[in-house]
Amino acid sequence: EPNLTVIEGQVLDILSSGGAVSGVRALVDAEETQFAARAAVITSGTFLNGLCHEGSNQKQGGRVGDEAVVSLSDFLRDLGVNLRRFKTGTTPRIKLSSVNLSKTDVMPSEPEAGPLSFLHDNIQPFGELVPTWQTRTNAATHEVLKNNLQRSAMFSGQIEGVGPRYCPSVEDKVVRFADKDSHPIFLEQEIWDGESTYVQGFSTSMPLEVQLEALKTIKGLEQVEIMRPGYAVEYDMADPLQLYPTLESKLLKGLYLAGQINGTSGYEEAAGQGIVAGINAAHSTLDREPLIMQRSTSFIGVMIDDLVTKGVEDPYRMLTARAEHRLLLRHDNADLRLTPLAVEVGLACDLRKERFNQKVELIDRGRESLQNTFVFQAHNPLLKERGIDPVRNKASAWQLMKRPDFPLARAEEIVEVIGDELNLPEPSTSPGSVEKSAREQLGIQAIYDGYLQKQQMEADLASSLEDKPIPEDFSFDSIQGLSYESREKLNRIQPRTLGQASRIPGVRPTDIALLIGWLRSKTRAAS
Repeated sequence: EPNLTVIEGQVLDILSSGGAVSGVRALVDAEETQFAARAAVITSGTFLNGLCHEGSNQKQGGRVGDEAVVSLSDFLRDLGVNLRRFKTGTTPRIKLSSVNLSKTDVMPSEPEAGPLSFLHDNIQPFGELVPTWQTRTNAATHEVLKNNLQRSAMFSGQIEGVGPRYCPSVEDKVVRFADKDSHPIFLEQEIWDGESTYVQGFSTSMPLEVQLEALKTIKGLEQVEIMRPGYAVEYDMADPLQLYPTLESKLLKGLYLAGQINGTSGYEEAAGQGIVAGINAAHSTLDREPLIMQRSTSFIGVMIDDLVTKGVEDPYRMLTARAEHRLLLRHDNADLRLTPLAVEVGLACDLRKERFNQKVELIDRGRESLQNTFVFQAHNPLLKERGIDPVRNKASAWQLMKRPDFPLARAEEIVEVIGDELNLPEPSTSPGSVEKSAREQLGIQAIYDGYLQKQQMEADLASSLEDKPIPEDFSFDSIQGLSYESREKLNRIQPRTLGQASRIPGVRPTDIALLIGWLRSKTRAAS
């Protein structure tokens, strides 16, 4: 990457001047060094004052084999950041060759799922696609875990941090769901041509010998060998209510926080925050407008808005149910929603722009053709021959595709039978090709057309509040009639828009109405 220098070292603290970031102080090759900077992004993961637990054994570190960072916690605390302790865990890694795979259920990969990137037509594996194997815990497994609960770092009281609600440890599952006879276990190969296998569903902070004893009770794992035991990690996190929607700290200009430090759990959540914090850190140094992701256009927007508006009580997972406009936020249209934004901020390469423009052109052309090609009542005998319900007067090919079991290929077939032709992308066997992706979009947009229009109208209505800004450092004490609870929460969170203010838990709709009226009066007075 041009103009990028990677320096390995440990950041000791962030330097500031005049209430803004001025650089970082770091330990590089055992020497203290200072780097000047107008912005800094902290993405400390589980390393911030991290403590690893395996049974009664404790060791400072963000993960096994890596040191924890302590001084940054001191810096943040001195800055006024509210720090709390969260906890996460990982599973044992086992040797694949020690598993009797014939006793497990094979779950093959799905080649037709396509590549993860819109830049590629096909999956390009290093070799054959690998499966996942499924097995289950049983009564014997649960007995081993129950008999050793006092040796678990979590149940012994050794861990103080709050763990993830949606990813409990295996010993926690045995206690909380005592009525269950078994829990699913998925064996996931970590390296294409290596032995390391992830035991999904078996996160634990038990001692190594207990982990091994419990694993050997599971079908297929009777002779299992552990390459690395599971363990729990306790770490410091910073209250995300002290962040703006740009992920900039309200306490120090130019300081951005992203990832598990903000109370989230998982790689995907960290990546989503990381790109937003990175863009905004760059924009701040270039004096560009900040980037604020909207709830109606991305799950990243939903996540960040939840964090900075509602805060967190336990490690946050970005679940689809958290999004009120989730029919618009689909994996298949991620490029249609976000590539224009990538182009705007300068993050889309020429190939991405070219493929995106080609896809949009194919979709627009195909949609226009489907909406303007009609089947008439006179064609009903032909439809009847093919088991298709008749039309009244006429129906466009687009309208026909709203019927159950009426895919794009069938619309093409019917139009061809009546002697007409559609201007559609050519069919392709490549799972991720632009043509195949455009055809899939046409099918999805047609069958869900009414629902998509309705949800888009709701999103547009909600965004009208997002377009109404609240002045920075605004004091809500100046508005008479606000409830004490709303005033306290609005002053603490300092929402940037009326939309964000309306989503703060405990803020009443009547108080939002008062705020709208006050802002309107100020706008009229200013004009």
